[in-house]
Amino acid sequence: MVAATTSTARFDVPRRAALAFAVVGAAVAVIAFTLAGIAWALLLLAVLIPLLLALVQRPQRGVLLLLALAPFDGLLLITGFPKFVDGWKEALVVVTLAATFLCPAEARAPAGRVLPRWLPALLGMLTIATISAIVLGGDRALYGMKIGFFYLLAAVAIWRCPLGRRERDRLITVLMAVGFVTAIVGLAQQAVGHPSLAELGYEYNTVIRFAGNSLRSFSTFGQPFAFALFLMVVLLVGLAAALDDPQRTRNAMFMLATPVLVLSMTLTFVRAAWLGLAVGLLYFGFRRHRIVLAGIPIALVGFLFVGSSVADPLLSSSSLNERARGWSANIEQVQQHPFGAGIGATGAVAETIQQLDDASVPHGDTYQPDNFYFKTVYELGVLGLWMLVLLLFGVLTATRRATLRLRGRDRSFAEGVVAMVLAAIAASAVATYFEIFPMDVLFWVLVAVVATIDPEPSRSADSELPEIVPSA
Repeated sequence: MVAATTSTARFDVPRRAALAFAVVGAAVAVIAFTLAGIAWALLLLAVLIPLLLALVQRPQRGVLLLLALAPFDGLLLITGFPKFVDGWKEALVVVTLAATFLCPAEARAPAGRVLPRWLPALLGMLTIATISAIVLGGDRALYGMKIGFFYLLAAVAIWRCPLGRRERDRLITVLMAVGFVTAIVGLAQQAVGHPSLAELGYEYNTVIRFAGNSLRSFSTFGQPFAFALFLMVVLLVGLAAALDDPQRTRNAMFMLATPVLVLSMTLTFVRAAWLGLAVGLLYFGFRRHRIVLAGIPIALVGFLFVGSSVADPLLSSSSLNERARGWSANIEQVQQHPFGAGIGATGAVAETIQQLDDASVPHGDTYQPDNFYFKTVYELGVLGLWMLVLLLFGVLTATRRATLRLRGRDRSFAEGVVAMVLAAIAASAVATYFEIFPMDVLFWVLVAVVATIDPEPSRSADSELPEIVPSA
């Protein structure tokens, strides 16, 4: 009798907390939308309360929802919603993290786990950035910390409430499905042309861009770069799963859809994505799947048939020369400020701050390093760059070790994440990879998921359930 009472009390607390959490969140949302003069606040309320209840019962759902919706964030550019709606992703991360403190005990990770080996390097980099932000102060410091480190909160949520076996499988399914949908949209943009896209509300030179005379597809994203890099991650993680179990219907369908994803990525004209994809595929080829190496000649032949309108912009050296000139022109700043010019001095943060100060200033009027390593040493100095190198090396080695201790689908998933990490390391040499949304989200979520996989089935959150996964 006492045991039954204790059990009931244990489950009633999360339920009461969930209800309170949902009511408070819904009240805040309704007040905000009512002040904005939007009549469908009640509809939002009807959606928000069940969502908050679901997240408190299982915060892992918030992670899956974030990955499913993040690629469609660019659609807000043409929907006409109030500006504060852009913060939906940050709100979802915060709510998901908060839910990890209110959820039932069985949704949380066991105590006594070993912390990731890359954590000290991450804390070192975070400390350097925090000191820089404190010294600078103001909007630049706030935006710099937000863009640089906010989505680490998603990794913290995963560490507190790791994804179960089925949830990890659903994560791969989400990436495959969303990747295919966005790829189709990217191809459709080529069919309708840039005038029609401009009529929808997309701006030239910020969203609508060209490589020579060719439109660069951006799909449901805010820029072609994010779209291309997202497809790169989808291809690497999806192929790792598909090559490991090609008989499964879902994986077979993804293999059939791969040419669509590759073609759509080609039409973004983003060479950073191609560089990362090549590095990731080479890892697959030399590590486990030799058939990937056999596909390289086929890819080269296919590339010759896409035509000069696509091949010439991709092979042109003008963009790389422009980047090199920018690095050479700004190397003096690194020499003059060995401890960095301060967080947010370049890239997206600098452009955002300039727009806040003077809305008439056109986009692209600030220095864009197009190299995350150069950006780091420019802003955080030599120590910041060293911490970044240690962090990436630590993440790579820790994720690589995970492939040695895991089995089955978890092993193939970890292999895909290793390829993604290698791709990110390579792409960062020609792009500010970690400040491009949603690449920062994808990186930390996938790395954190691998870091929290329990190799002992008896300790997993859903270990007592049979591994029954739909074939599609």
